[in-house]
Amino acid sequence: MTDQYLKPNPEALKKIKHIVVLMMENHSFDNMLGWLYDQQKTSDGQHFEGLQDNLWNPLNNIDSDGIPFIEQVYVRKNGEPPKFGPRKLKEKDYPVNFCLPDPDPGEGFKDTNHQLFEKYDIGQLYPPIPTNMGFVNNYMNAQLYGTYSFGDSPTDPRSIMACYTYEQTPVLSTLATQFAVCDHWHCSVPSQTLPNRDFVHAASSTGFVNNKPTADCDAKTVYQLIQDAIDNDNRTDLSWKIYSGESKGKFFSLTRTIMTQLHDPAFNNNFKPIQAFYSDAKAGNLPSYTFLEPQFSGPLQNDQHPPQDIRPGEKLMADIYKAVLNSPAWEETLLVITYDEHGGCYDHVAPPSATPPDGYPGTPGQDGFMFNRFGVRVPTVVISPWIKAGTIARPSGYTPFDHTSIIATVRNCFGLSTHLTERDKKAPDLSCLLTLDAARSDQPEVTPLPLPSDLTDQDQNNDIQTNSADVLQKISGIKPEKGEKIHDYLHRSYHQHFYEKN
Repeated sequence: MTDQYLKPNPEALKKIKHIVVLMMENHSFDNMLGWLYDQQKTSDGQHFEGLQDNLWNPLNNIDSDGIPFIEQVYVRKNGEPPKFGPRKLKEKDYPVNFCLPDPDPGEGFKDTNHQLFEKYDIGQLYPPIPTNMGFVNNYMNAQLYGTYSFGDSPTDPRSIMACYTYEQTPVLSTLATQFAVCDHWHCSVPSQTLPNRDFVHAASSTGFVNNKPTADCDAKTVYQLIQDAIDNDNRTDLSWKIYSGESKGKFFSLTRTIMTQLHDPAFNNNFKPIQAFYSDAKAGNLPSYTFLEPQFSGPLQNDQHPPQDIRPGEKLMADIYKAVLNSPAWEETLLVITYDEHGGCYDHVAPPSATPPDGYPGTPGQDGFMFNRFGVRVPTVVISPWIKAGTIARPSGYTPFDHTSIIATVRNCFGLSTHLTERDKKAPDLSCLLTLDAARSDQPEVTPLPLPSDLTDQDQNNDIQTNSADVLQKISGIKPEKGEKIHDYLHRSYHQHFYEKN
């Protein structure tokens, strides 16, 4: 049996000249990859922390006589009935739905508490052990009483237990089985998108755990660590860029919008539209560190944020993988595909404790959170010809992978002299996955599912869009025009503020 608790392998990082990261939106590990090894065996006897038919969550229900009871809601495959539970539920029709969960679940700090502990408020310094038994009831509550209210006909809250299969996520799943899947990769904060994206850039969210009331973060980023080495140490071998989704000739970078220390006009050339990434990959001109952003809104939205159809996001992953695979720099490139947070989607693994960014015991932040525990698992696949096919990877030691493992990998790969916070200082890097002595010569193929012909812009205003618009209006003074869609405003105001005025 192969030991899947892998030790650091710093020598292997010398083979890597380019690190590429794509961060998608709001799905848990179980939701996207939980059934990955349901129909096949793992390599070399490795253990995969996936789904089993007997996993369940309670639902507070009322019978026909008005008597309360607790229903056991079992996990199921998207498009199939649960294997256990009441016969009437097993006999229902469950069509495949590529927009699950729909509507968008609760994903904020207190909602995540409820999903993990079945309580909205818990002790923060000494939290209880998570049970992950609150997802169904929280989904019901979020629909009826939460930030978004869906009236008298909410979606069946049991649907939060429906998880995609290998056949429904062929790109992500194929890459997971043909390279490495990290089945113990947790998001950095048990909460929403923006604080978790803060952590992948800065190993800190400066105390915030929710998207509101402050969407921007004034922490130093990994990009500035690279830039400091370029400017102060004459590291001409280093470079960085962030490539973002483009619409009508204008792109919008969420990273630059929310990370205020990247607003400096000196960084303008470090931000490019996604098409420039494909050109740079083809020419073998990828920077040392690349961060990729999907399209977060509009008719080309492919970030997979629920309830958006996941198939455009699968196509994006395929396009990026193929661009890296066909690049002259393929053998020197490490590609990471991950998700910022779980988005309220079901996962059965309890998040462990974590190192606060400012060290133990940590300083209480928003809602009293001590940043002393990780968030829910998220899907993460790591791709390189130096990775053995079928690897199910976990780092040795007591600290799992989280988003700051990306920062640790960048620092160790490129010889950056300092860490950003205590979190990325303690994080395991990804060198342990590079176990092969010779680069693989095979080129695994991926084929996304066809896009539906009726795929249209649902014009949904989620927290990412509305909070980004608030930040852009604050820093630019540019107001939305009458009747302007938020998607169009984001791209217009971003372009005007960062490029037309300079």
